[in-house]
Amino acid sequence: MTINRWFATLERFLTVSSVPELTHLLTQTCRQAGFDSVVLGLQNRSGAQPTAPRLDASTTISDPWNAHYARRRYYEFDPRIAHCLRSTVPFHWHAGTRYATPEAMRMAREEQDFGASAGIFTPTHNADGRLTVMCAGLRRVPQRATRDVLQHAQPLMPALGAYANEAFLRLMAQPASPKKDVPRLTRREQDCLQWAAAGKTSWEIGQVLHITERTVNFHLGHAMSKLGCHSRQHAIVKALALGWIKL
Repeated sequence: MTINRWFATLERFLTVSSVPELTHLLTQTCRQAGFDSVVLGLQNRSGAQPTAPRLDASTTISDPWNAHYARRRYYEFDPRIAHCLRSTVPFHWHAGTRYATPEAMRMAREEQDFGASAGIFTPTHNADGRLTVMCAGLRRVPQRATRDVLQHAQPLMPALGAYANEAFLRLMAQPASPKKDVPRLTRREQDCLQWAAAGKTSWEIGQVLHITERTVNFHLGHAMSKLGCHSRQHAIVKALALGWIKL
């Protein structure tokens, strides 16, 4: 898939009008990236851990493993979820991944018994403190093939997770931040986000705008703070949704 086609696909998340439409688009997009299944889980407002997945597709909740995972409440001690709670970086796993606790290793063995081969857990941290995790998985795929899929897909997952999260929150009428007036971005903040959306690094943005890399990071940091985001990808998605930048 070309980068232009990937961004065109992501833009479709901004206009989905129903959960079934979002479910179909997310499943289709993950399949294009090489995965067999996907689950999007949103953290419960009253709990410290994500609830059982709130969004599902024909390949997820109906899949025996994901139903078993939710029923056994494995998300309460899954090390991959623990990683997502403290990090913005995706966690990729495979059949040989070792975990520190007996409970986690038992979960991993059961997961393999259900045919799960590998996958990526992608976190998105919302402004209200809740976590959304997108879990994309591979089923009964040889280890060498899983390595290729994971290496190709991992850089794409943060943007996909952020777009899917924003669409899901909008459709479920659960804003990612408390209701308040959203501060407007300055022109320079918009410029920096616009070039970041084009894939430019801070140094490259500085060269384009004739400012230092440190100044670019300053403006991006302020934009992220105003938008209630913890990553550039999430800030880009919000800015796109609000019409402050365009792809």
